[in-house]
Amino acid sequence: MNYINFNFFKHMKHKSILLITFCLTLITLCACNGKKKNHDGQDVSVTEMKADVKAKKYPFEKGIVYQKTSAMGIESNPVVYFDKWGEWEATETVIEMEMMGQKMVTRELEITKGNDYWKINLEEKTGVHFNRPPAISPMGMDMEKISKEMLGEMNIELLGEETFLGYPCKKYRLQSDKNTLGMEYLLYGNLMMKMKGEAMGMPVTTEVIKIETVAPPAEKFEVPADVEITKY
Repeated sequence: MNYINFNFFKHMKHKSILLITFCLTLITLCACNGKKKNHDGQDVSVTEMKADVKAKKYPFEKGIVYQKTSAMGIESNPVVYFDKWGEWEATETVIEMEMMGQKMVTRELEITKGNDYWKINLEEKTGVHFNRPPAISPMGMDMEKISKEMLGEMNIELLGEETFLGYPCKKYRLQSDKNTLGMEYLLYGNLMMKMKGEAMGMPVTTEVIKIETVAPPAEKFEVPADVEITKY
């Protein structure tokens, strides 16, 4: 493959990954839009609600979650390591794609420790570090405490209950105001077990295929020594 083709494929690979990331991020942003009310009827920001120290992102103190994801026809199998009920989290994602007969692989690592967040490209040995409030769930809210009134304000409908991988889950449907997003979620507590729908016309699916309630390796939450980090 010549130099021009190599750069073309590299450009398309990064473009595809950015679109996938944007698509998945949009799901949370649409769910988090606007002001909501707490249990006392007072307006609070989503950020304030996500900062609730009593909220648990996972229904287990520690473990490993294996997933399969498809966006824009590109599949990946993220592995999520977590501890401290999700306060510490590390997600390893390998994205494989083929363009014009050429196979490409991208390995990414995301680490969250409280408000500290790192996003790392393991192929290029580069990454960024900045602070951001962690989302307690893919809906942006503590789904174990949310009221029916708040569900309505967020355009979320509770469809019922369903058992998945042996866990009792609640099924929700989210529809954005401008119809740019339509998703169905299956959650066990705040843990997303399954998601299926469209974001800006692009089909997106995510599904948990296995959960291990074991202590993850401590090194999973550390930035690899050979990675150059830019801090913002």
